[in-house]
Amino acid sequence: MKTKRNTEKRQNPKERQSLSRMIKNNFYMLRFAAKYTPSYIFGAMVEGVVWGIIHSFTSVIFVKMLFDRIGEGNFGGAARVIGLMASFALITKFFHHWYWKIFNPKIRQTLHLKMQETLFEKAMSLDLSCYDNPTFYNDFVWAINASDDQVSGILFDIGKLINRIIATFTIIGVLLSIEPGIVFTILVFVGLSAVINRLRQKTIFKSHEEMLPEERKANYVKRVYALPDYAKELRTSHAGEVLVEDYEETMAKQRTITKRYGKKMFALNFTQNLLSDGALSTGIMVLLVYRLFNGAILLGDFAAANNAVWKLYWGINNLIEYLMKFPEHSLYAEKFRKFMEYEPKVVGGEKPVPKIEEITFRNVSFKYDGSDGDSLKNIALTLKKGEKIAIVGYNGAGKSTFIKLLMHLYDPTEGEILINGVDLKELDMKQYRQKIAAAFQDYQIFASSIAENVIADVYTEDQSERVLSALHKATFDEKLKTLEKGIDTPLTREFSDNGVNLSGGEAQKIAIARTFAQESEIIVMDEPSSALDPIAEYELNQTILNYAENKTIIFISHRLSTTRMADRIFMFSNGELTEEGTHEELMAKDGAYAEMFRLQAKKYRG
Repeated sequence: MKTKRNTEKRQNPKERQSLSRMIKNNFYMLRFAAKYTPSYIFGAMVEGVVWGIIHSFTSVIFVKMLFDRIGEGNFGGAARVIGLMASFALITKFFHHWYWKIFNPKIRQTLHLKMQETLFEKAMSLDLSCYDNPTFYNDFVWAINASDDQVSGILFDIGKLINRIIATFTIIGVLLSIEPGIVFTILVFVGLSAVINRLRQKTIFKSHEEMLPEERKANYVKRVYALPDYAKELRTSHAGEVLVEDYEETMAKQRTITKRYGKKMFALNFTQNLLSDGALSTGIMVLLVYRLFNGAILLGDFAAANNAVWKLYWGINNLIEYLMKFPEHSLYAEKFRKFMEYEPKVVGGEKPVPKIEEITFRNVSFKYDGSDGDSLKNIALTLKKGEKIAIVGYNGAGKSTFIKLLMHLYDPTEGEILINGVDLKELDMKQYRQKIAAAFQDYQIFASSIAENVIADVYTEDQSERVLSALHKATFDEKLKTLEKGIDTPLTREFSDNGVNLSGGEAQKIAIARTFAQESEIIVMDEPSSALDPIAEYELNQTILNYAENKTIIFISHRLSTTRMADRIFMFSNGELTEEGTHEELMAKDGAYAEMFRLQAKKYRG
């Protein structure tokens, strides 16, 4: 099986790299430059033309003119050529520095901004299952980090291609007028060099492909040590030792990859230099010296031809090298296209979403991609408007999966979810999700102000009452009084020395305040009080119930006070709905819920 996978891996790049596919992929990337920065394309082409003229005129044509004048003893003519060379150099250098120091950095920043905005928008449409697919996730990370650099790279190589084409054909014309045999000799050696370059490009791509997963692992370890989130755990446990071992193992793999491909690159580079600096160099120099002393060529021809030989050899090699980069660009473009052309599997319909009176799970089952079994099995239940629901069960029972389906983050594998009797898939997905406010157990606090964290959007001053009300409902008032800047206080100290790092309970209240700030019909609380002490938990639960009004609230919790407040409790076990009822009904039933309750009550008393 392993051999088969390796074979397929070797074959895939070839299958993708047909000429038509290569052209389509590169033009696909250039579409973004044409859309967002059309002047970038024009500038790259002009720069290529200018440097093509520079390479051919300064090192060949001007040299021939100058040495011819010297050979004729024409001092005035030589001085005029020198003046022409100086003027030409001044103008072209001015353009060169303007392009690379002013125009190019500015236009690349514009392209970066526009492409990142496009990628961020695309990322928001991805299914959650994409994050569970390592291959797709690698491509996703690459697209976010390097896609605009890839577009810039294609434009750079197009400019260089134009440059080399102009210079190469100009120099060929000069050499044909001096010694046609030199052109033929160079072309033979260039052909050999092209084969070597092709092998080099394949080697580089394979090394990058093998190195990427190891670099991601190494970067993860560095990120853990850099982020404050992990600081306490690293200092109070042996997790750091494990990470260091992982880092050492990853670096060892990187060294192995570097060593293996380094040997190949050494052999290829040495062979190429032996051909160019050895055989070609010696042979052509002997020929030119012979022709000069034989009177077949003038001193100017000798000087120009001597420069032109290396310019031509280097130019054609470079021309081929840059041509060879476009298949490489195409390989990376495949990853980018895969990301950009991804069509979400979880999609909604066009029907507007009415006020939600009930949500019905009709024989719903769900299985994650690559999983051996169902995470949810034949779930049948109905949630009514205004109910306070508790979803309970041990880890792995299916509670979080149930919420993901409820929020339409996944589609059921079997069965259907009905909203007021209408299949959820037929409703506008964005509208539906806006009707649900959720505080997740793994909530995130953003490096922005308290107000922006609560609104979870661009904040304006006319929203201050909305923010303050949400924070009040989340019982954040006492902490807010201690903050000099109030709701304008920046959270985290990552980008601001005046930032505030909240405790776990305080941060959780910010996450809960977000649910109150949204105009939702359903509130989902995924372990909403896990970071709070029992008194704060009780106060928060009472506040949630008091301010929820007629909203439907769904608690996912292991806490006793939460379940006792619920109108109905759903007990999940191994992906199945095993019990349903009020706290009193389930205690009277003396089943799994009652056992779990007694065990937790014993811990509370103990």
